[in-house]
Amino acid sequence: MKLVKNWYFRQIAFVLAFTMLALGAVPAKSMAYVVGSEAAVSEHSREADIARIQRVLESKLVADRLSQAGLTEEEINGKITQLSDEEVHSFASQLESVYPGGDGLGVVIGLLIIVILVMVILKLSDRKIVIR
Repeated sequence: MKLVKNWYFRQIAFVLAFTMLALGAVPAKSMAYVVGSEAAVSEHSREADIARIQRVLESKLVADRLSQAGLTEEEINGKITQLSDEEVHSFASQLESVYPGGDGLGVVIGLLIIVILVMVILKLSDRKIVIR
């Protein structure tokens, strides 16, 4: 029975390792390589980019930070209107990757899933963790 149980858990470990390898091998932004540069440029308009920038600027954390820097809302809007189309698009596309408060939630959830998975595997294999 012990031999069958060890074989079973070894098979589960190999399947989980292969699944994680397959999921990790696919790039997160894999479809970005398919779209040509002309289609990407024509898809974005200046108004849509400015609206995206305004949404980020209206968040409380960003607004407080800008007011601490001594900028008023009129000054910010004036500087945005002075930017060229390329600069507005570049700034708006960079805003998608910025998290004002940090993106720690995904890391915490990932670590919890790993810890729970290790605990389940150890419990099923009749092993114990002793901390002294």
